[in-house]
Amino acid sequence: MGCNRLAGALVLATLAAMALQVVQAAEEPAELKGEIVNIQDIITNEPGYDGKNVLIEGKIETECPSGCWFILNDGSASLYIDILPSNFVIPQKSGRQAKVYGEVTTKDNDPMIVGKIVEIDGEVFR
Repeated sequence: MGCNRLAGALVLATLAAMALQVVQAAEEPAELKGEIVNIQDIITNEPGYDGKNVLIEGKIETECPSGCWFILNDGSASLYIDILPSNFVIPQKSGRQAKVYGEVTTKDNDPMIVGKIVEIDGEVFR
């Protein structure tokens, strides 16, 4: 009988841990709760944003077939988002709204963001 109680306790502990992980996964990261910056502001004042982490939000216009980069448009302008350096990709989500937290940098003298966290339809990728 002692083994059955132990096994039952382990099953309950495992289920509780799994439930806790689901709750934690559903919470929006703090980085995605900050002030949203307009993409046009980044383009206009790239030196002021260079090397800084920002939060932007907009519609995914174009996406790499493997999900390692995309173009985001917030209505003021469009910006290239590279997530490959952060070692993750996103599924095909062209046309969807997304939030991106990442570091502003330049590529070929144009501003871009190295995305660290991406949220699409409530799903967080990092």
